[in-house]
Order: sequence, then C-alpha cells, then structure tokens
Amino acid sequence: MGRGGSGTIFNSNCNLRCVFCINSEISQGGEGSARSIEQMADMMLSLQSMGCHNINIVTPTHYSPHTVLAVDIASARGLRLPLLWNTSGYERVDVLKVLDGVVDIYMPDFKYADAMIAVKYSSGAETYPEVTRAALLEMQRQVGVAHPGADGLMYRGLMIRHLVMPNGVSGTEAVVKWIAGNLPKDTYVNLMSQYRPMFKAFEYPEIARRLTRSEYTQAVAWAREAGLTNLDIQGWRGW
Repeated sequence: MGRGGSGTIFNSNCNLRCVFCINSEISQGGEGSARSIEQMADMMLSLQSMGCHNINIVTPTHYSPHTVLAVDIASARGLRLPLLWNTSGYERVDVLKVLDGVVDIYMPDFKYADAMIAVKYSSGAETYPEVTRAALLEMQRQVGVAHPGADGLMYRGLMIRHLVMPNGVSGTEAVVKWIAGNLPKDTYVNLMSQYRPMFKAFEYPEIARRLTRSEYTQAVAWAREAGLTNLDIQGWRGW
C-alpha cells in the first residue's frame, strides 16, 4: 500500500460470521464505538491528511448507505482519495449498482466454491457462491482490471482475494477456474497463504490446522494452469 498505507475504517459486525474469522471480536462481537455519519467523514479526511493512499472500508455491506453519505460529505470538504470496498464478496448486485461511480477499488473475497461448505462455516450462507460470482461480474463491469499506476499504487480496479484453506475446504481449483473462465485472465488474484485456525475453527477438525506447503503449492499450480496471469502469491519465499 505504498509508504502512506491504506486508510482503514473497520465496521462492526459482518454478514457472513465465518467460524474461523481472525477479527471475531469486531465481526461477531460487535467491538467498536458508535459514530455518526459526519464523524465517519471526519475519519476519512483525517486519514487523507495523514498521507494514506486510499480510504479502505472494511465489511461495508451493512453500512452501505451510511458510507456513501459519509463519502459525499467528505468529498465536499476535499476528500480526493480512491474509495476501496473491502468485502467478503457476499454483496447484492442491486446495491453494487448504486455504488457505481462511488467505489474506485473493489477488494472482495471469493471464499468458497461450494454452497454446503459456505453453509457449514459461514452462518448458513447457502447462496454465497452464486451471489459472489454475480457480484464479481458487476464489480468487474464497473471498475475493470486492477493495474498499478506509474507509482506502483492501485487507483482503480477489481482485486480478488482467495484464502487457501486446509483439506481443500475453500474449493480453490474451482474458484480459480471460474475466475479464469468468466473474468479477464489478467484479473488480480491474491492467493492467501496465511490461514491459521482462530475463533471456533478448532471445533472443526478439517480446518483446525494451518495450511501445508504442498497445499499452497498445489493452489498456485491450479491458478497458473487455469491461465491466470496476475497472481499475488503470498509468502512465496517461505514456501
């Protein structure tokens, strides 16, 4: 995120509530303090004054109207940074269409390929795969492929994250094949290797351990075989 970092604003609670969430105190415990829309606008302007490169709204889905109003207020007062929508991917297309022209960078997860896996680990979200696929298509339509500017920073585009999980739980092969088959081959895809069991993950033996080197290597191979050319391979020196 450059030298100035990403200007991150976390929202309490989440529409997926994954059992392995590393921020469960915020996403499910509701940790945080109430703030007004005007105060949220102030936060954005403060982050800009600190030299941050973007405004990064984490789990924004359930606060979409509040966020848009805050951006409108902050923009009238001089906010000029790109707006980054940092989401689980579980987004309604009709809401995304309202955000057309407001959001500059979409950074969604594509967590699972299988509906029953989503049901098991993310609060019964049976529609997660189909809803997320539709959301990704709409995000791509709005902002296109993410390519860095001359300074190496991202100002616009779609940046997909996929957390590779133990025992093939996240369906990585199917995820990367769908991306390659439905989005441009140079779509930015971050294959995340940092999974570790947190929160309630120890209640599920199949995800109660860290990812192995061979599992991550296989995930990278699947992405390359699918034809994806813009991969962010996390921690590759350690693998």
